[in-house]
Parts: sequence; C-alpha cells; structure tokens
Amino acid sequence: MSKNILIVTGSNYTNRVYEAFYETKKLGHKLYLLSDGSFEPTAGIFEKHFTYDLRKTKEVLEYMNSQPIHFDAVTIKTSEWLTPLTALLAKEYGCIGNAPIVAFNCRSKYHMRQELKKGGVPIPQFRLCKNYKGLLNAVQEIGVPCVAKPVGGNASYGTFMIQTEKDLIDLEKKYNFSIEYLKKKAIDEDVFAFTDEEMDLMGVREHVDMITDYLVEEFMAGPEVSVDALVQNGKVTITGIEDQIRMEPPYFLQTASRLPYVCDEKQMSIIQKIVEQTVHSIEIQNSATHTEIIFTPQGPKIVEIGCRIGGDDLHDTIWEVTGCNLMFESIMIALGISRDYDIKTLCHTTTQVLIPTKSGTITEINIPESVKTNPSIFCIDLLLKPGDKTGPPPQSFDYIGYISARGISPEDAKKNLEDALKKISINIV
Repeated sequence: MSKNILIVTGSNYTNRVYEAFYETKKLGHKLYLLSDGSFEPTAGIFEKHFTYDLRKTKEVLEYMNSQPIHFDAVTIKTSEWLTPLTALLAKEYGCIGNAPIVAFNCRSKYHMRQELKKGGVPIPQFRLCKNYKGLLNAVQEIGVPCVAKPVGGNASYGTFMIQTEKDLIDLEKKYNFSIEYLKKKAIDEDVFAFTDEEMDLMGVREHVDMITDYLVEEFMAGPEVSVDALVQNGKVTITGIEDQIRMEPPYFLQTASRLPYVCDEKQMSIIQKIVEQTVHSIEIQNSATHTEIIFTPQGPKIVEIGCRIGGDDLHDTIWEVTGCNLMFESIMIALGISRDYDIKTLCHTTTQVLIPTKSGTITEINIPESVKTNPSIFCIDLLLKPGDKTGPPPQSFDYIGYISARGISPEDAKKNLEDALKKISINIV
C-alpha cells in the first residue's frame, strides 16, 4: 500500500541519500520534501517541495496543517536543529517517531544532561549559565580545566576550553566572540532558538535560550568516538563507530576521523552498553541516533546524543564501510517496517576536515580533476566558496569542507587521502 512520506531537511542531499529515495519510490511510496527553500532538489523525486522559514517552528506546523495531504511517516537525515520540528510533525500526523520532548532534550545540552543524570549515565559535572557573570561563577564552581559550550550549539560552534586560571583574563572576550558568532549563525544559517510558545508545545518545563545560554562542564580528557545507530521500538543496532580527531584545546573543532574504529571485543561491548543506556535514558524509541563518547581515565562518559543520522560525511562513509544506507533505514523505521541488520566491515575510511588556518577571504579552492575522479576518494564536500570570509576560532568556527578516502586497511585509506590532499590548494587573503 502506497504511503505518503515527508522528509524534513535544512540542506540538499548526496547521491547516496537520493539512492534511498529511489529505493523508497520503487516500493510504491510517495515522497514529499519540507525545506527552507535554499536549494532545488533533484527533479522527479518528490511529489511536492514545501518551503518555509524553518526557524519559525510554530508557523511551519500551521503551514503544514493547512496542506490537503496526510502523511504516514515523517523523518529526517542530519539537520540537528530540525529534529524537534520533525517530532512535532510526526505527532501531528499520528506517525511513528520520537516524542517532541525527547527531540528537544537531544537539542538542549542542558536538558540532555539532566535526563542522562537521572538515568545514571556517566556524564561530566555541569552548570547552566544565563550570562557572563553566571559563566564566571560556574567556572569557579567546576574548576579548571573546564569547557564552555552553548546549550543549543552543534558542530562545536562556540565551544572553548578554560585551561588555567590565566584564561580567566580573556574569558569575557572569548565568550562575547562566541555569542556574536552564534547569533549570526542563527540569522544566516542554523537555528538554535525556540520561542517560549514553541517550547511549551514540546512540553519543556524549564525554558532556555538556545543561543546565549551556556553550559560549563568539567573537561573530559581522552580519545573520542562517535557512534551511529538505528533504534526501532527501543532496540539499538550500532551501524558505525568513528574515531574522531579534534584540534588541540582550547577549541574542539573536528579535524579528521577514521571509520570503523578499531578496538577489541571488550571495548566494543562497553560502547554497546553505554549507547543503549544513553538511548534508553533519553527515551529515544524510533530513529537514527548519533552519540559521542570520550574515554576518560575514570571510564567512558557521554558528550551528547542526537536523534538523527551523524552529520558531515558520516552517512556516505557508513554506506562505504557497511553497505547500510541510513536514510533508507530511517524511512523504513518511520514506516514501522520491522528491520533486521547484519553489519559487516567492507573497507576502511579516513576523512580530513578542511579548516582555515588564518582569517580572511577565500580567493581560490583548487581541487584537480584527478582527485575528483580518483576511485579511492568517495566524498568531497565544500561548505564555503571563493568570496566567503572565514577564519579559525575564536573569530569563527567554520569548516571549509571535508574530503574522504577509502582503502583496504586504515593505513591504505590514510595514504590515499594524503596523496589527494597534496594536490589540493586553498588560498585565503
């Protein structure tokens, strides 16, 4: 029986994601798209493309309610800031999904910490801060080293470390730089804020400002992994574990990654257990999930969890490594079709994030055709273009883009990537 499926997004998709849509249409279902209208999707996929300013959650709900179409499933790929809207739409249409409060708790790092603490999940100490004075007090309570991060941030935007007492000298300057950057992102790109009325719709009791409210947390030292999983009726299936490499503190932008994460069965069991505990504590029931874990000297602790597929290259990278198309599986879960998985490792991959080394304007990004057509290079994604202004933290937290390579071993994938990077040039003036 044909079903109407609504896909919610804040950006266009890769070919692998479109393959999921083609496969869904082959099953006889109809696809519809809801976006902010910033891109034109591939022709012939969607029955209709609804566009609206997706920063206005309540208005979007009213707009979609005015459409003469009933949807049987609502799902999302990676747009973290749209997961509460997706949950609200699923609830409105009586579809399978996560409760709106669950999606919000995944968006707000403060509420996430509260839920995980109640569930006994290992997390860092934390304090909520409403202004600079609160931030300073929280740093003194938690002690240095510690980390300051926006309640509604993603991709480590606006996150920085206070390493020693000396960092208190320019703490206010770093804080103000980050707030201004986040405010600009909220206007130009991602959405961090919800109105009081919208938070009431989601069932949020303690309201927060997703842009200017900050958390101060104890610093967690140790290697970090991200874990992508599929959850159906509360059952967790891990599909990919990525070894994450970040820049040296005081900032935490990701610089590179390797997938799959190579570890023994004991550590794999620890990862499985803590992800399941996290999923159940936050009460995710039906969706993809993305969890970040740091292996501290005291044991693994949760950085965060999202009820969506991991961002950047992760969807396509997991497909390369396992053959599992997370977008297709997310659609099947939203439709309530029972799924069984046999996750295998088919290859190894490594990704390099292209981060600006100085502030200025990008004048040229040169990626030779030999790199674009190299069969070992499976993903090249540029987020900025010539003419864009950029820079490293604290003025900016931008990625220029990223490039991913495959190989028969971690060493082979690394060599293939390094050979490609030697041919790429980026000029910033």
